[in-house]
Amino acid sequence: MLMHLMGKIRMKKRDWSRFLILLMVGLFILPGFVSAIRPTSALYDQTGLTTTIDATCIGTLVVDHDMDWGQTNTPEGNLNSATLRGDEVRTDTTYRENTLAASGTTRYTKDFSMDGSNATQGTDNLGVRHTINYLANESEGGQMLYDEQGTITQYGRGTSNNTEVKCVFASGSGGAAGFGGYVSAGSLMDVKEVAAVTQMGGRMISADAKTPVNLRYAFDAQGLDTDTKDKLATGSASVYQTTNFETYGKDPSSTNTTTKIDDKQNTQARGLFDLAQTVGYTSTY
Repeated sequence: MLMHLMGKIRMKKRDWSRFLILLMVGLFILPGFVSAIRPTSALYDQTGLTTTIDATCIGTLVVDHDMDWGQTNTPEGNLNSATLRGDEVRTDTTYRENTLAASGTTRYTKDFSMDGSNATQGTDNLGVRHTINYLANESEGGQMLYDEQGTITQYGRGTSNNTEVKCVFASGSGGAAGFGGYVSAGSLMDVKEVAAVTQMGGRMISADAKTPVNLRYAFDAQGLDTDTKDKLATGSASVYQTTNFETYGKDPSSTNTTTKIDDKQNTQARGLFDLAQTVGYTSTY
């Protein structure tokens, strides 16, 4: 049974091509969705975090991960203060995973990275990928609980100065609009049998203000094909994304809201299921 499970980590046979097409579709909500949202940039401390896990467990496997990454683009900035300096842009990027696979057979892999240096279009600061196969021991009441979420909070001060952070979304001949908000995406699972792949990518730090801020999440789950359930997972799963951004006038003291976006999405499956979904947010310059 263990060798059978270990051979099950895969995408569906319908599949990599379909998955990649769905992922590409999910990258863009609408052109010009929130054009004034800009990345912050790296200063002196271009630190990075990496984690790799490859585990097989008959029994109980627990994985807990909480990250909070704050960064500003100016040496005069103070992340402990709510007051922004002139031309300041900040990010607060968080990632959370809580996995409890109890009383069962689990095959689990994870690759995680957070890079605090300046990204470019086509590269990410945040990257996470999981493959998880789990089969409960029914006689012991086995169950797997999975909770994963990434959030990018981005906010910047409006300026009427001719700076490198000009944005065509702002009115007038120079400067950039103020903005603030967040995008969050992730998934939940409560299952007794599943073969799942999740993938997250995010960009929020770049030296070029034209580089889009984005967060992307892909989820694909089915069964292990160990019985007569036609390759369906057993239990429940949900995939979600919440986006909330506002932009303001470019005057640093402006309270005039020029754009307001509030989008909430949640897909749920319960019982026997096969669920694949991608969600994403990308700002445009």
